Amino acid sequence: IAHPHQAPKMAKIGQGDERWIVADREDGTNVNSWHWQEKDAFEWSRERFADLIGAIEFEDGGVRCKCTGVTALTGEAYVNRRKGKIICGYELDLKIGYEGTILDGGKTVTGNVHFPYIADENAGEEHEAKVLAAGEGPDDRKVKEIMRLVALPKMAEGVAKFEKELAKGGPGGEGADPNEAENASGSKPSAREDFRDKKPGDVQSNAEKERESRTDKTAPLSQKSHTIRITERFYCRPRDVCDALMDGQRVMHFSRSPATVRPEPGPFAMFDGNIHGETLEYVPGEKIVQNWRFRNWKEGHFSKVTITFREPEPGNCFVDLVQTNVPETDAFDNETVMDTTEVGWKQQIFERIRQVFGYGA
Repeated sequence: IAHPHQAPKMAKIGQGDERWIVADREDGTNVNSWHWQEKDAFEWSRERFADLIGAIEFEDGGVRCKCTGVTALTGEAYVNRRKGKIICGYELDLKIGYEGTILDGGKTVTGNVHFPYIADENAGEEHEAKVLAAGEGPDDRKVKEIMRLVALPKMAEGVAKFEKELAKGGPGGEGADPNEAENASGSKPSAREDFRDKKPGDVQSNAEKERESRTDKTAPLSQKSHTIRITERFYCRPRDVCDALMDGQRVMHFSRSPATVRPEPGPFAMFDGNIHGETLEYVPGEKIVQNWRFRNWKEGHFSKVTITFREPEPGNCFVDLVQTNVPETDAFDNETVMDTTEVGWKQQIFERIRQVFGYGA
């Protein structure tokens, strides 16, 4: 079920969205804190829910109730870190088991408390929750009502605490160095995180670099250019997404920054000129082909972006993006171009189009 999104307020012209605005720096290192470090916070979230609300116990109205842990958790949670700033995202469906024992008679009944949508867009608000009894007898109903009146407020406090902890860095903790901190489950960072979190002094030989490959991309690090492939789903018609990408006013609306984009072949610029290039081909609702680059890439280097659209049924649109010739490093030899480009497409373009225009999938 798609959940409605509230459109963010637009910034004043010239301010833009800092996540895709690159400030000029003499050395180019971590320009405007653009270079992302990402940590998966899903398992950490499971453990925090278990600690914060999965072990609640109390007695009330002749009933002893206790939560029995996390019975189901689906969705995603992550923390993106840049120097001086933490950006978290989560969209979770949570179930917490419970038991209730009638003190006069000793009968025990069970059930679940269901939080169907704990998401960053609703942070600080009261999340929807339902108490689902396993049975339908009078004892089930009695325990269910006590859980609703007594347990739900306690659980809401736990969810609020979880959101505050995640906003402060989650697995890494507030102000923690992502190179040193392990996540709450005790697991080591993935190979992908290891690569992105390397310190300047961690020097690899060329042979080691050639052996190291990234399974989430289509080329090993030893090559000089890479390919990004992304498929996104929208609940709208293909022409709607085309208009969001190719109409200058709409681009400025979702990017919250100046843009010069026209629905025709020719030059374009987005995010206050930090992304620019040339539209080579545009077939409304079918295909967009562009020469595309970041301002901080090596002079004259362009990638090629091809976006095609599929609509297996009306209102169910799939967008397929292929971006070739993405450089391994930018003009300052920062090796984060693949990550920043892919994350930017997903979060600063496609996800904002969903939020602002209501095309959420």
